[in-house]
Amino acid sequence: MKKIALSLLALTALSTASAAERAGFFLLGAQYERDTNATDSFRVGLGLPIAGFFGGSGALALSGDVAWLRHTNSLRLDGTGVQPYYGGGLGLATVLATSKSGSAAGLTVYPHLLGGANFGLNDRWALFAEASAGVNVYAFGGTGTSTNTGLTPGFGLRLGASYRIR
Repeated sequence: MKKIALSLLALTALSTASAAERAGFFLLGAQYERDTNATDSFRVGLGLPIAGFFGGSGALALSGDVAWLRHTNSLRLDGTGVQPYYGGGLGLATVLATSKSGSAAGLTVYPHLLGGANFGLNDRWALFAEASAGVNVYAFGGTGTSTNTGLTPGFGLRLGASYRIR
């Protein structure tokens, strides 16, 4: 039993030692990406697109997403080059607003397809550009109003930089 446990531990260490991890930031947010194999990766992101409090009123928005990415080719050994990718994701956003006359809240779910590219600068740093398209499924309401729900087309753009941790 001890040999089996040690063997599994060694295999786990070997399989995670080769997985690249990247931490990145984009306009109003941050992300973490981890390779799951030679071509695929999993990414989670968190954004704070709106935060403001003024004169007895305020608004706060928080967004998050998870995505699966498929890289179509690798960067060069020195980390430079262009690495296109595509994939799919699921975003979630909420907005809370308050004023002297009332308050309102909204929730949006955003299933989407995406495509983009990493532009390697060296073995650690890369810039990235990404576009997404999908459907916004939303619900919102406020003090003294009924809840509204619906579907609208959704589009996104993400520009930023990432740092390869290992």
